[in-house]
Amino acid sequence: MMLRLFGIPYITAPMEAEAQCAELLTLGLVDGIITDDSDVFLFGGGRILRNMFNQSKTVECFLLSDLERELGLDREKLVRLAYLLGSDYTEGLPGVGPVVAMELLTEFSGSDGLHKFREWWRKVQSGRDTAEDTKSKFRKRFVSAPQGLSYAVGLNGFNRRRGSRTSSLRRIGRIL
Repeated sequence: MMLRLFGIPYITAPMEAEAQCAELLTLGLVDGIITDDSDVFLFGGGRILRNMFNQSKTVECFLLSDLERELGLDREKLVRLAYLLGSDYTEGLPGVGPVVAMELLTEFSGSDGLHKFREWWRKVQSGRDTAEDTKSKFRKRFVSAPQGLSYAVGLNGFNRRRGSRTSSLRRIGRIL
């Protein structure tokens, strides 16, 4: 109602507002997206303005192109990262924080990287892995822990509970 009184044009999104805003930006109908929800990058939001309405009066602008150039995170990689860390749509994997998630995306790269990770993890859990399967230093970290121990590695900024290797494998299967 307030927007209409001030003559500010607006639309009501049929589903997820971030998805609608990202599409408006892609179509060139808006110059940026005002939100504090970082999930907007997963929908393809390219220019995000944060802290527009907080009391510090300091607006921050984040560009998807900067994330790609400086961190190597394009939209597809961000989506895979969200699967590992969790987002509004997935719980993520227990014990996997930003550092381990980035290492996983590097070790199991490409658009099918999470599927490759799942298959490798299943081989490790069933004891069918070979020396070739554990050739990298990163992969050796996962297979060197005794079977009954929690595999929680890395920092988990979301404070998710830590699961056993078996319960985590089941969650990997459900997520992927």
